[in-house]
Amino acid sequence: MFDLIAAPLGWIMRLIYHVVDSYGMSIVLFTLLIKLATLPTSYKTQVNSARIGLLSAQMEKLKKSYANNPTRLQEEQQKLYQKEGINPSSGCLANLLTMIVLMGVYQVVIQPLTYILQLKDQIPQAKEILTAYFETNGITEKYFATRPELIILQYCKQDPSIFSEMEGFADKILNFNNVFLGFDLSAQPSLNPAGGWTATALLLAAIPIASGLIQLLMTFITQRHNKKINPDMQSMTSMNIMLYTMPFISIWIGFSLPAGVGFYWIMNSLMSLLIQLGLYAYLTPQRMVRINEKEKQKQLAKGPTWTQRMMAAAQEQEQAQRQAGNRSRYSDGDDGMSRKERAEFEKKLIEDARRRSAEKYGDDLDLSDADDAAADH
Repeated sequence: MFDLIAAPLGWIMRLIYHVVDSYGMSIVLFTLLIKLATLPTSYKTQVNSARIGLLSAQMEKLKKSYANNPTRLQEEQQKLYQKEGINPSSGCLANLLTMIVLMGVYQVVIQPLTYILQLKDQIPQAKEILTAYFETNGITEKYFATRPELIILQYCKQDPSIFSEMEGFADKILNFNNVFLGFDLSAQPSLNPAGGWTATALLLAAIPIASGLIQLLMTFITQRHNKKINPDMQSMTSMNIMLYTMPFISIWIGFSLPAGVGFYWIMNSLMSLLIQLGLYAYLTPQRMVRINEKEKQKQLAKGPTWTQRMMAAAQEQEQAQRQAGNRSRYSDGDDGMSRKERAEFEKKLIEDARRRSAEKYGDDLDLSDADDAAADH
């Protein structure tokens, strides 16, 4: 799936490279274009989060009122979201789509020979040649299986004669400008560089560290902002701990990835931070009041979301079954009904609940399992 997304993104990357003739600058401009393309999604996610924050006072009242009844609390929260025209799950879908796009971008960044130099058909032969070269010289490249194109690029730059039997292949790679700001984007950062701590080694090591620090700064700013718009939010939860831990994990991962990937992470994190700060500055409390009212009317005109409709239908059915269950606790004759009459009564309660739900939301009426539901009681 990610390859299908990477194909059009790779075409854009190749076009940018042919204009600027720099792999590093291509990553910068490419990331900028992707961020601009996903800006509406980022805006929608931030607006949704801010709108939920406006309900913090009402949500706290509900939590206090139904502290001992989680089911009722969830029902009341959904009613409040529906009343205010808020879809609490919309941000999740937006983030999922963004992550899918970013995985496609990652494929483009680690496969420059395919997406920029258009050497896809020659890569299998190049892999066979380099594999034989490793076996002959007793070299072990543990990342060759996962990112062969960057390893091929690196070895071809070091010794073009390895691929001498592939006419024109080495020339195309040698003309590929993958050096940016003095370091090779196909090289890998290391905490124990073979040649010692040269200026190049220090620069490479700074890439994953800078990426992690920018992510940490973004997490801190985001959490601080969320606390500001929702003062009742817990200051430290398991989710928050994970958010603050992930940047340090990314630093560790960065030392096992080529510099080009780490450099992309830096650009992506830096641009995400700038966009986030811009959205925070734009979505002032006064402007959010106006936006909230506008979004509320828009969502109410559309009607309840699919999730809200399913939850409401489930709640009505559960209530009907609960009423039927209360009836069935009596033994035969205690309530003046025979067992058969009681079963018919319970079936009618469930059918009525489903009919109200279907009429309310315009769904098709399905009573096929009403008999089974009533029989369970």
